[in-house]
Amino acid sequence: MQIMNIKLQYDLHEIGDASQKAIVAIHGWQGDCNSMYPLIKSTNIKNVGWYLLEAPFPVKNGEGFSWSYEKSNGQWEIDEPRRLLNDFFGELFKIYDSRKIFVMGFSQGGLVCFDFVLFLHEPLGGVFPIAGFLRQPEYNGARFHSSQKNTPILIGHGTEDDRVPVESSQNAYNKLLAQGANAELLLYKGKHKIGVEFIRKLKEKIQSK
Repeated sequence: MQIMNIKLQYDLHEIGDASQKAIVAIHGWQGDCNSMYPLIKSTNIKNVGWYLLEAPFPVKNGEGFSWSYEKSNGQWEIDEPRRLLNDFFGELFKIYDSRKIFVMGFSQGGLVCFDFVLFLHEPLGGVFPIAGFLRQPEYNGARFHSSQKNTPILIGHGTEDDRVPVESSQNAYNKLLAQGANAELLLYKGKHKIGVEFIRKLKEKIQSK
């Protein structure tokens, strides 16, 4: 796959005074920048800028986009999306106090939260992986940068998820907790979706900052 000249695309939706806080929403596999749009209405958070990211790689023989692709023999491209995300957050940190930036990711977007966002060097206001998973679940090394030591991490997962097993989030939560992260796990009844209970809790955490 050709990766030259790829740029990270996003839609920006400003609600009220959008200079106060930023919410970065990262969709899952086969999604696009519209996939997370319903959260703007369901959370109904005031005075915030919503940054709805779109993954850079079109899904092969399918619809939507992906945050990675298989190069060969089970090897996945991760360097280019990390570069793109680094560039994006670097610009965002020039606009907002990092503690006023909140990042949520669904499914593969949850993987991005675990695999990249928690390693940003600026402390965030909150990180919310939903129905996500770890790229290397058996790896016992550091799972977050020291700057995120006190960052609230709210992990959500449906107990009847038939795409990404709930054990994936439970494993991530246990590893983060063992390393002293400020992590919380919220399980809700449902399949591969974002539960109402999680949306309510997420809204509370963002509004409290």
